[in-house]
Amino acid sequence: MFRGLYMSSSSLVTNNKKIDVVSNNIANVDTAGFKKDLVIIESFEDALINKMNGSITAHNLRKIHEVDVKQEAGYLEVSSNTGYIRVKTPSGISFNNKARFTVGEDGLLRTFYKDREGSLDSDYGYEILGNNGSIYVGDGELNIDEGGRVFVDGQLVDSLITFTYPSIIGTMNSGVKLERIETNFSQGQIETTGNPLDFAIKGDGFFEVNTEEGTRYTRVGSFKINENSELVTSEGHKVQGLYGDIMLDIEKITTEYRGHDKLYGDTVIDIDSIALTPQGEILVNGEMVDELKLVNITNLRDLRKTENGLYEIEEGIEIEYEEFEGQVLQGRLEQSNVDTIKEMVEMMTLYRGYESSQKVIKAYDETMARAVNEIGKI
Repeated sequence: MFRGLYMSSSSLVTNNKKIDVVSNNIANVDTAGFKKDLVIIESFEDALINKMNGSITAHNLRKIHEVDVKQEAGYLEVSSNTGYIRVKTPSGISFNNKARFTVGEDGLLRTFYKDREGSLDSDYGYEILGNNGSIYVGDGELNIDEGGRVFVDGQLVDSLITFTYPSIIGTMNSGVKLERIETNFSQGQIETTGNPLDFAIKGDGFFEVNTEEGTRYTRVGSFKINENSELVTSEGHKVQGLYGDIMLDIEKITTEYRGHDKLYGDTVIDIDSIALTPQGEILVNGEMVDELKLVNITNLRDLRKTENGLYEIEEGIEIEYEEFEGQVLQGRLEQSNVDTIKEMVEMMTLYRGYESSQKVIKAYDETMARAVNEIGKI
């Protein structure tokens, strides 16, 4: 009776968090370089339902399981109507009739998700358990037969399908839960500002900046020059180049105000004196003074938002790089990647779901009240 109550309650909690995230995305639609967040949810573990009473006849017992195995691009999809596949999650073991998995970097069979490029990522996937525990494949050739038995290089190593007691009649879960919040790092629209110290990255990559808390990364290229002739962010964090802090001789790039020059803060920039190549080289009066330190981080899931468009790598995780292959554009800024219309539609959908869950909880509350007040009188 209370299963629906648990499911509705979990839906309320999850939708409430999703509404907070969508609201924050909408509030930052005009924030330069802002990357929207996504809420990843999953169902609670599927637990086995055990029949408490009733006879068990011999024809209910099966010694051989029937398994359907589909080979897809880079992964396997296995399903069975006669048994269960066990998945090890942080909060317990889940029993499923179907599972999709691949061989993780540690050589174990794991679930996965697809990143924004469509590539399989099993770093945060859950282990697939066999009858003997975790299933190690390594670099061997993996095969699963129609009985769910796992072979590596022709050798039987385990069986995917779990034998259950005859009294097991199915599975159930208690709704959904928040798994994690991820940042969508897709490219935002690039707009022209005309400020020679506004830089926009076209493609994958980040500017590296030095803060009092350590190294941080950002896509916000709204820079300025401080009193020490250093190139800094709007908050005063030092932008990093190949030689450390980027120094610009302020006497060479500024001019006296002539009435038609553009003012950028308290500085009058001589637009013709400073230039930027698509590779990030900074030129002052045609002479290269430094090159922006641009990093193409591949383990984006390990980046955490801090403040003012800055990101830091999660503690205990090593940052992984690839060669920067994008371009840096001068006099432009990348805007947020938030689609206002889509976010508003998502918000309305969430509110409708929230109201539906409230109605279900109210119905359960009224039913229990009647059970106590009316049925108890009989």
